[in-house]
Amino acid sequence: MSDMNSDAKVRDLEHVLEEKEREIQMLRDSIHEYNERNPVGEERIKSIEKRINEIDGLMKGLMEEMLDVKACLQKISKSIDEDSVNVPKRTPRESRRYPPVVSPSANAERKAAVAEAAAPPAPKEKKMIIQPDGTMQPEERSGEEMIVADHRNSGRSAGRRGDPKESKPLIYADDDDSIEIKRKSSR
Repeated sequence: MSDMNSDAKVRDLEHVLEEKEREIQMLRDSIHEYNERNPVGEERIKSIEKRINEIDGLMKGLMEEMLDVKACLQKISKSIDEDSVNVPKRTPRESRRYPPVVSPSANAERKAAVAEAAAPPAPKEKKMIIQPDGTMQPEERSGEEMIVADHRNSGRSAGRRGDPKESKPLIYADDDDSIEIKRKSSR
């Protein structure tokens, strides 16, 4: 009986082996067909390898930068620890030296004397200035009189002056990702 059981086991194992070989052959055929239908070009492989090399280089560079930052932080930490240990104690000052108190009238007289001693005003120069009609004419200018217009609020204020019904709705997003549209209230 043992010979029959062993022969049966051998036949079963041979049958299982044949099935596995057929499955392997089917997988090889399907892989071969897939590769024929979707060929992988050498250019694509080269571009992928190039990208991998670039990413590898970037990773190495980032690693070096991170190590540099770590070293700097350690140096700063050590210097802070050393500074906190070696902080000199403050000694109270005996008295602070303040300028002598001057009466307001004396101070005003001194400022007036300084203003009079200042250089006389420069003669007014004539500069070529563009006129509203587009022509250039010489005009007297004293100093740099430049007018700078503020442009930051010009676009925003125009919408606020208009009709409140024409104002655009504000969209508020809540945590539950629902969208609610509300009109901006006019004040």
